[in-house]
Amino acid sequence: MTSSASVMKPTTGDTKIPSLHKRVVLGAAISEIGFGITLTGLVFFTPAVLADFPSWSSSSFMVYYTIYGLASALAMPIAGALIDRFKAQGLMLIGGIIAALGLLLFGVSNSLWMFYLAGLVMGLGVGLSVQYVPIVVINRWFVEKRGTMMGLILAGSGLGGVILGIIVPPLIMSAGWRTTIFILAAMMAVTTVLPSIFLIRNTPEQYGMEAYGASFADATEKTESSGFDPGMFRDEALKNAWFYILALSLFTLGILHAMNLHAVNYLAGEPWGIKFSPQLASVIVVLATVLLIPYKPLFGWLVDKLGLGATMVLTLGLFAVGSVIWAFARTPVLFVIAIIMIALGNAAGSVSPPLVVERAVGQRDYAKLWAILGMAYPIGLSAGAPVWGLVPDLTGGYFWGFISVPFITAIILLGMLVSVRKNREVWVPRAEAAAEVAPEPITVRRNT
Repeated sequence: MTSSASVMKPTTGDTKIPSLHKRVVLGAAISEIGFGITLTGLVFFTPAVLADFPSWSSSSFMVYYTIYGLASALAMPIAGALIDRFKAQGLMLIGGIIAALGLLLFGVSNSLWMFYLAGLVMGLGVGLSVQYVPIVVINRWFVEKRGTMMGLILAGSGLGGVILGIIVPPLIMSAGWRTTIFILAAMMAVTTVLPSIFLIRNTPEQYGMEAYGASFADATEKTESSGFDPGMFRDEALKNAWFYILALSLFTLGILHAMNLHAVNYLAGEPWGIKFSPQLASVIVVLATVLLIPYKPLFGWLVDKLGLGATMVLTLGLFAVGSVIWAFARTPVLFVIAIIMIALGNAAGSVSPPLVVERAVGQRDYAKLWAILGMAYPIGLSAGAPVWGLVPDLTGGYFWGFISVPFITAIILLGMLVSVRKNREVWVPRAEAAAEVAPEPITVRRNT
């Protein structure tokens, strides 16, 4: 543990972000662009692969993507157990190489079991690296502007998806899907290996620095640079029922946001008798994807300005209202208005979980606890696709599903905000007591 005397601290009123902190942000953002390779880029390969293997069904082939999603989620606890040994940059390096090897395996696959194995390898690598490390390092390097920086780097996956949507289809047509996947494997290696070597660093304390804004943070935000590290112990959290209620809330949020995977299917069903051309339906869906790029930093900025709770209520509230408008919309203009509101809620879904978890459990064992709770939202997102598929099967359409969104959203918000408060009641008094005997003055603000 680094003593407070050895830590460089900015003077009062110093708001300039140190260059090393900026380098870490850049490295995390580049690696998130790499995340888009597997998160979005792989979607474009399905028609080309099935054209080469016409006897395969789409559902049997897409099992590889389900395996990928589950493997990436389940790899996160492994990452949490390894990060102290290999450090953030080492974990990014190892995971990035594994993910790139998985893409290479995808490119040489000639049977379903090989594609399934490729999905497993890719998922393992992604869970160890780009799905885990960027969030942990931003949490370690920033107190002030943490929300903004988290939103900024997570926008990288959306940006990567848009870029890949532009370049991958023409590449597949001109060079073939196997050559294109090899190019993506090289891109994955570049966007993970280079940042891990030159940009990403484990903790600021290792460089005689502290997290940006730590000097002016309240007692519950102090890290080891202050002589104590507030937050829940891992074992303490795992024995707390409210920890699992938080996990359930994040899981349900993932299920809720899986609604968006059915947008094209809903529009194709001619809601209220409106016929959408494939081009117009694509424009509406692409708009939702593009909006995630500015919306994620916007959400983070709102967290820093308004607070996490208020921002969650605002953004998810707009998501709920947009879903109701979507259910009743009878013109393309109303659909566009609805998707603008829904996209902001989707941005909250990807940016809010790491911020909510940090708020609930603090800094002490955040890397290990995020490795557990971070699985909840993506698993919920994967499980939500078939759940929402049941809605038209049972009711004849998506209408009642969209109408139910405000009620489900209210339950999620209640569970999330209450569980955060209850988790904090375990360790906040302990952190404030430690602050009172700290070797240097610390401003204590009790946040609710």
